[in-house]
Amino acid sequence: MIEPLARLLGPETRKGLTTRPLPQLRDLRIQCSEVEGDISLVRRVAQGRLDIVGHEVRRRAGDPQIDSPQSLLFDLPDLLADAPRPDGQRSRGRPVDVGVPGPVAAALVERLDRAVSPAELAGIDQTTDNEVREIFERLRSFELELSSARHQLHERIDAIQSEIGRRYRDGEASIDSLLA
Repeated sequence: MIEPLARLLGPETRKGLTTRPLPQLRDLRIQCSEVEGDISLVRRVAQGRLDIVGHEVRRRAGDPQIDSPQSLLFDLPDLLADAPRPDGQRSRGRPVDVGVPGPVAAALVERLDRAVSPAELAGIDQTTDNEVREIFERLRSFELELSSARHQLHERIDAIQSEIGRRYRDGEASIDSLLA
């Protein structure tokens, strides 16, 4: 696992939230948010690749709305929009706020490219049915891993934010200290 992500998902991140100094909590919240942004960015790219491979799977299965490999070009805007997924679900949860990609995004993109390279994706119509299923499973597995990490980071961000809010609510911290 990538070091900053492994550290933030480790048990030490959740320990001692009530005793850490407020600036340290704010810094930890920022770190978690930045890494979550990196994961969200790469997860979106993985989902786009998964949609493209899924399109090919449906074409091969005889979906009457997909008449040729070239139909992918016409379907890309719909595939890559925040529309219902092939299983009919829409993405839920927090909105994705993607900033400038950081080092975690770069490392995750390398892993994504190893799961299915852009060259493999470009030649998806030239692959066997078994290869398409393998590519789909690799992408699905990677996307699920990212989803899990993102969810865990959200839990940490929420716990940190809750502790910061508690301190202000209970009078342990003061807004005036932010302005000084």
